[in-house]
Amino acid sequence: MIRRLIPILLSALTVLCCGRPGVKGFWNRHEISFSDIRAAEDQFADFAELASAAPEAESLAELDALFDRLRSDPVLYYTYSDWMDDAFYSILSPCRNVALFTEAVDRIVSDGILDMIECEPFLQQREWIQYNQAGQTFTIPGVSSISERTLVLVLDLSCPSCRKALSKLADAPEWAGIRRIAIGCGQGPDPGIPGWDYLFPEHAETVFDIRTTPVFFVVAPDGTVEIPYTPAL
Repeated sequence: MIRRLIPILLSALTVLCCGRPGVKGFWNRHEISFSDIRAAEDQFADFAELASAAPEAESLAELDALFDRLRSDPVLYYTYSDWMDDAFYSILSPCRNVALFTEAVDRIVSDGILDMIECEPFLQQREWIQYNQAGQTFTIPGVSSISERTLVLVLDLSCPSCRKALSKLADAPEWAGIRRIAIGCGQGPDPGIPGWDYLFPEHAETVFDIRTTPVFFVVAPDGTVEIPYTPAL
């Protein structure tokens, strides 16, 4: 996944250095071909960067235009669907976007190129991405209110690097004096690292994608999400 995100990151830097047309009409200006897979991937990364920054209506229209063209070639359809997952869902991606990923999943399901078993992971991610976006009221299973600024770390209890995130964030000066909650997902012992309130909610997997951990978000005193999901390492 990291390798596939590199073109997206490079594209985001390129737009800072030179002007270029916007997302509107993108797929009228570009061909879709696997004659050069790297060029095709870079082209999609360029689209993803433009789409994530453009007016939502224009971006959604171009995403639908892309799907309309992909429907004639199942191989292209599968590959671009994976790229959309990396671009619009991954927490590591600068193009992560709820509206674009939701539309992508809706098209993947309705177009019928992938069978329902293949669609299930996309549908689960479609649900996960709706939670704990900036400005929303926070969602933590079993927690109904937060009345002080709080850093919430989500970790996989079986993951050693997730445990490292507990120490890293507890020692980080920017979080000094802030309440810290650690949400333990999966199977494993209580980390026992001081400075955290530990929660092990039932059905945490309905809200949190354990594969993205360790990840944190920050809740403001009014209960809204101040900083959305951010990689902890």
